[in-house]
Amino acid sequence: MSSTNRLFRSVAALALAVIAVPLLAQQPYPIDGYINVVHSATSFEVEGRTFFISPQTAFGSMGSESLSTTSPLRYALGVGVYVQVDGRDPTGMRPMLATTVLVRDEQKRNLSGIGVITRVVSTAPNTVFEADGYLIRITPSTKLAFLGGLGSFADVSANTWVTFSGKRGPDNIVDAAKLRFIPAKPTKFKAAKDIEIAEVRTRPAGATDNALTSKAMGTPALPADGASLQQDEQIKIGLARWHTLPADQPLQQRLHRIGMALIPAYQREMTDDNPSKIHFRFFAVDDNKLRSAGCLLDGAVLVSKQTIERLNDNQLAAIAADGVACNLQRQAARTVVATRKELGFDIALDVAGAFVPGVGLAEMLSPGIFPDSNMAAMEEERLRIALALMHDAGFDPWQAPEAWRIAEPGKVPANPATLPYPDSSCYQLQILNLQYGADLAGKAVAQ
Repeated sequence: MSSTNRLFRSVAALALAVIAVPLLAQQPYPIDGYINVVHSATSFEVEGRTFFISPQTAFGSMGSESLSTTSPLRYALGVGVYVQVDGRDPTGMRPMLATTVLVRDEQKRNLSGIGVITRVVSTAPNTVFEADGYLIRITPSTKLAFLGGLGSFADVSANTWVTFSGKRGPDNIVDAAKLRFIPAKPTKFKAAKDIEIAEVRTRPAGATDNALTSKAMGTPALPADGASLQQDEQIKIGLARWHTLPADQPLQQRLHRIGMALIPAYQREMTDDNPSKIHFRFFAVDDNKLRSAGCLLDGAVLVSKQTIERLNDNQLAAIAADGVACNLQRQAARTVVATRKELGFDIALDVAGAFVPGVGLAEMLSPGIFPDSNMAAMEEERLRIALALMHDAGFDPWQAPEAWRIAEPGKVPANPATLPYPDSSCYQLQILNLQYGADLAGKAVAQ
């Protein structure tokens, strides 16, 4: 091929590309997600894409065919709002013009799940309890079922498990349509080593010889607050990799103090031999890549010293609470298996479906196998529970979204307010606005 032909083909290809870009830009771009940045009253970001709205942008609710350019939803846009945006780029360059913005109506959503009751807020005639990160209310129309020897709500207390479905009421407390209460019956099965019962190993920092390790099954080989550490050590829990434990007593004690405060009261009040007891331990580790709480087996929670050092106590509580919530999720899987044995296969399947739709009972006992489609639901559950744990422990739950956006980047800028909110922060902001905007939890207690 001559150089002239090659040049002609290159110019032709470039011309076609120039023509194609505006044509492609005219196609609609439906995007679903949380608004994670608001630049101004007319500009916001979803999934990393910037949109601007104009007087011609139509607004409506997701699931509704009614659209209007004068809808009050135009003024409901904020960080944490879940939207579906159709946009066009009239210039071939970003940002895109939002032609249609649909806002998800959280009060019309059907909510369902399974969770342990962490506290009973109030009893009849206004029965409200906390589970799965929600405040849930029994109404006269709620269909109730009491399983496993439970006879009425008088037999229900913290550490009882419940499957639920319902919608938010005007005050954003979930008005339950159906409730099934299940007694806590931890699973009786042969636990696989390093899957349900973790071996904890420690050794001097820098050591590579496993013969130098000390071992303990199911309990830490040193105090959880690191008070006895005279030099750095390494810790390995179950199948996890080795982590360095800094001999920084104030650092270790700070995490231990905050973590222990987040443990639900019903867990703290259990005796050590209670099979429902989760033996929580909190370790500060030197790991610049660990940005969230490392939820290991048997109640162990790891948080990196790099994360701890950049957060205030309320923000650190948000990270530690995520680890506590993760362990509560793990206990739910055990409860499902026990329910299968005690109450019958069909009931257990119903419970399992509420916990993680589409996941079999056997699979639920194996860590790391949840389908990607269910991981978001699992994460949102932990984020909800973490807010409830923070609130109940007296920490400021509104600091949780700030914690995640400060913890995630490799380097925090001089002005952290310039950081975008990750999806975890956006979801928590949504829950905060719905459930904690006027201290809903506190109001429920007072009723």
